[in-house]
Amino acid sequence: MSDALPWSVVIPYCLYSMFIFYQQLHVKNFRGGSQSFRSILGFTGFIGMIVGLVFLVYYGITIVWWAPIALFVLGLAFQLISNIIEDVIGAFALSILGFIGWPICAFLMFTAIPD
Repeated sequence: MSDALPWSVVIPYCLYSMFIFYQQLHVKNFRGGSQSFRSILGFTGFIGMIVGLVFLVYYGITIVWWAPIALFVLGLAFQLISNIIEDVIGAFALSILGFIGWPICAFLMFTAIPD
């Protein structure tokens, strides 16, 4: 199992899913005055969601069919830990960090796919 789900994929995917979750949550509960910022936030959250789906499909095709399911479940389980992180730095900060965080995590996820 560790060959199909190395830590070099699991950790970036879990962080990635956290950043995307908080960006989408921020759009859903947006109370700011700048509609431009809301649009940018929604756009990056949407693009991030598409990147995540592409990654899971590609990972399932190239590695093993069940690995994307396991990654998705691990990402959901990581939300319990991300609640602790949210308590420390706040949901807004996680959303803003997502502008940098999810692209970096996506890059790490794709480059760490086992050969």
